[in-house]
Amino acid sequence: MGAQIVSEIPSMASVFAKAAKTLGRKPKDPVLPQTVLVFQGAHADPEKLNEYRRAVGAPMNAVLPSLYVHSLAFPLAMSLMLHDDFPLPLLGMIHLSNHVDVAAPLGEGEAFDVEVHSENLRAHSKGATCDLVIRIVADGKDRMLLRSTFLAKGVKLSGEKPSRIGRTAFDMPGRTAHWKLDAGTGRRWAKVAGDYNPIHLSALSAKVLGMPGAIAHGIYMAARALAGIEPGRGSYSWNIEFKTPVVLPAAVDLAFEPTDNGYRVNAWHARKGKPHFELELSVAGS
Repeated sequence: MGAQIVSEIPSMASVFAKAAKTLGRKPKDPVLPQTVLVFQGAHADPEKLNEYRRAVGAPMNAVLPSLYVHSLAFPLAMSLMLHDDFPLPLLGMIHLSNHVDVAAPLGEGEAFDVEVHSENLRAHSKGATCDLVIRIVADGKDRMLLRSTFLAKGVKLSGEKPSRIGRTAFDMPGRTAHWKLDAGTGRRWAKVAGDYNPIHLSALSAKVLGMPGAIAHGIYMAARALAGIEPGRGSYSWNIEFKTPVVLPAAVDLAFEPTDNGYRVNAWHARKGKPHFELELSVAGS
């Protein structure tokens, strides 16, 4: 892969301002570029970090939540999609899952390098998926690996098309939490994280891109779920799979269940009982 050192991490607003040029991309048999973008010497913004903590209820524990690091670095990963050699459209991409490995949390004052690339293009029953991967390095040591999987609907790859996987029956566990999310949830989170994807901002802008209405950011949902359970030290990993979008306004029921080595969190539509996401956190050596 060819590494390119960049002088700054762009804002998400600037990325989305240029995203319209990618709308026409629906090539057959696309190939992901081998580009790696690198930004050296990143660090937390104390004001933005406090805004993040207030928005999701994260503790003041002198370390950086993994999804704060994600929100800081992700615009660089998204900027890969603006390159002329990236074959998939940025707008309208559907967030399917995240997987995060943390070797050791970053301290509030630590500097770190950010490396991003795309990989793992594969067929999906509704199009094609790919991963955006963020590697966080401090003092020459890998500290975090954050992988986000996205679906580009309608993109065709050669070969046998995967069959659609039927949803397994969802048995609602005992509710331990309840969230009420108003219509402005997406706009408020956009101000915190800088993610101004139109699918999150209003019903009108979301419907233009094929959504049923404005949907809550997946990262906001994950960050809020992690706020009370993410370790402040040691190594751990977590993953989240998004099942159905949270269309705003919404009422969400949740169950936080301890496991042998961490937690499992389920979230579902409070009235319809349809699952929104499942998150699992595992602590190494527990």
